[in-house]
Formats: sequence, C-alpha cells, structure tokens
Amino acid sequence: MLLDKQHNETEFQYHKRLVYGKLIDKSLSEYDYTTLSKYLYGKGYAPDVARRMFYGSCRTLKLVDESTLKNVSNEDVINEVDAKLHELKKETQKCSDQRRELNKLLSAEGRFEHLCDCLIESANNLNKTVPLKSNPVQMCKSNKEAVLFFSDWHYGMTTDNFVNFYNKDICQKRVSWVVNRAMEKIRLNGCQTLHIVVLGDLVHGAIHTSARVASEELVCDQLMQVSEILAQAILKLSECVIDTKVYITYGNHARVVPDKKDNIHRDNFERLVPWWIEQRLKINSNIKVIPDDGNEFVTVCAGKYGIVATHGDLDNMTTAEHTISPLFKEFFKNAYDVDLKAVVMGDKHHYETRGGFGVRPFICGSLCGTDDYANSKRLYSDASQLLLILDSDFGIDGEYVIEC
Repeated sequence: MLLDKQHNETEFQYHKRLVYGKLIDKSLSEYDYTTLSKYLYGKGYAPDVARRMFYGSCRTLKLVDESTLKNVSNEDVINEVDAKLHELKKETQKCSDQRRELNKLLSAEGRFEHLCDCLIESANNLNKTVPLKSNPVQMCKSNKEAVLFFSDWHYGMTTDNFVNFYNKDICQKRVSWVVNRAMEKIRLNGCQTLHIVVLGDLVHGAIHTSARVASEELVCDQLMQVSEILAQAILKLSECVIDTKVYITYGNHARVVPDKKDNIHRDNFERLVPWWIEQRLKINSNIKVIPDDGNEFVTVCAGKYGIVATHGDLDNMTTAEHTISPLFKEFFKNAYDVDLKAVVMGDKHHYETRGGFGVRPFICGSLCGTDDYANSKRLYSDASQLLLILDSDFGIDGEYVIEC
C-alpha cells in the first residue's frame, strides 16, 4: 500500500515522504490527517490536532534539509556530481558498445540473407537454360560407403613456381581428374552411397595482400564460378552411386573482414555455397544437400561409423586427438548410436595421418598445391584430395590419396 513503509526506506525517509506527500507535493492529498496520523504517529488524532502535528513535522524537516545543505561544501557537491557523471559515462559507453555489436550482427545477417536471395534467383535462372540432371547407374550392392573430401581449391589463385603451376583453368582440370579417379574407386568398391564433404577455402579470397595479388578475380566472382564447378562435379559423381549426400563447411580465406581479429568466424562468404548447390541440384532426388547451420563442424554417418570434419584453421593433429575426438565420440554415440571413426581437416595444404586409438586423424591435401607462400618457406607438397571407403563391418576399408 502507498501509506506503508517501503522495504528500501529508512524511518526518516518514510516520515518525510508522508509529511511532504500531504503538504508539499500533494501526492497524498486524498488522505485525511486522522488517517495519516495513524501511520505517522501510531495513533489516529483528531483532524485539528493531527494537522498541527503535520505542520510541525514539516517545519522540522525543512530545517534539517537546510542544515544539511549548509554543511555540504562545494567541493563535496562537485565530487559527487563528478562521480555520478563518471558512472553515467560508463553506462553510456556500455550501451554504445552493445548497440554497435548488435548493429554489426544485424548488418551481417541482413547482408547474408540478401546474398542468399540473389544466389537463389541466379541459380533458378540458370536452371532454365542449363539444367543439371543426374542419371545414376545401378551398381552391384555392397555394405560399403564412400566419403570424398574436397579441400582448399583456392579458385582464383595464380601461382607459378618450381614445383607447381596453378590458375583457374588448372583448377577445373584438377577437379575433373579427381572426380574421374574417385568414380573409379567408388565403382571398384561397389559403394551405394557417396558422402561429399567440402572442407572450405574453395576460393582464394582477398584476406592478405599476397592473396589479392595472386587472385585472378574478385571474391564474389570466384565464389559464383567455383560453386558452379562444384555443382557439376557433384552431379557427375552422383551418377556412380544410388544416393549422394553433400556437406559443406567454410574456410578462412572467404571471411568478410580481412582482419581476423575483427571478423566473426561464421561471417564468411563461403556459407553461400550450399544455397547455390541446393538450387542447382534440386531436381535430383538422389542428391541431398545437408542444410548449413553456420557450424564449422560437419558430421557424417557412414553406415555404423561417424566422421567429423572441419576446415582446420583453428585446429591441428593435437586438437583433433585430444579435443575434437573425445567431444564428438559422445555426440555420435548419443545422437546416432554409432562409433566415431575419423577426424578430417584441411587448411594445412598437405596430406597427413597417423594411427589413433580407435579414431584416425586425417589432414586432406589441397587441390591448389604449393603456392607462392609455401614455396618461399620451402614447404612442398603434391596437390591431392582424399577418399575414404567405410565398410559397415571393418570400419575404414580403403584410403585413397588422389594426387593431381
């Protein structure tokens, strides 16, 4: 009730609120003196008596206020005002920072949604003139499934060094070579299902000065063209199996903001690739593009086994064995009741694996091969991609490093 003492009020503040409410600010004017005296003085006095008591209390309270003001020095007032201003500035800065971060997120999400809409429209227009229709061939049945990893194509990069020559034309030729070789191995093993995992860095981007110098095209042009190359590669691969599943994560070369300290990791142009692939291949019921959830990890269930894959710019063999493996072992067991068999990443531009206790870590090679940076550091490796064959009884039954 308004006349009751509030939990945050002292006795003096309560007394002052009732007296001033009746006589000064009139907030309690609707209450008579007798009623108020019960709360203020503990007894319901006659109206005339109560009124005189209220005026007496009011006079006393005013004297107390005047005495308090006289005893407060100008310096005390200034210090208190400065302290309040300091707190106000801090709160204002907090609000400003929060508003800026929110605007940054909203801007990034709005830009991404707009680009998705534009890609869908372009893909649908292209479907009218150049439709991509799969013609799968019935193969002999087996209990094996294939998992093909595409990593680090760096489409748009140009390099010409002692061990490697690479440009956008060479990129397309190497993709064609990998597709043909993979189809041979998939048919050889009689696989009915193919999982295609794209590990990111399909484009070279423009995140470093060296990348901008070595790039043949703008980032958006790179992205559009390589997405179509990928769509056609998936279409051809789908013709040697019954079912094809496509999983796509993103790398670090297509990040929106060049400075990685200022960039949000998932704010990446490569997240547009699944939208293009899905629209271009949507007429094929045997091809399923797994929806992009913005998570850099891809999880694949091949028969009774699981594989987790990521680009690898934030990971290495050590994190794969000691962080990723334990985490996703629990995930696969709880979500799908299957055993995690492999952790696969790209980014490092060379093939590597080692024995693991139940879980094998792999690094998939790059399609682009040795670039100018690697050449300057004397870091040489063959251009390659990775194909794994999983048997429902034996786990990893085949491991092919397709060099090109």
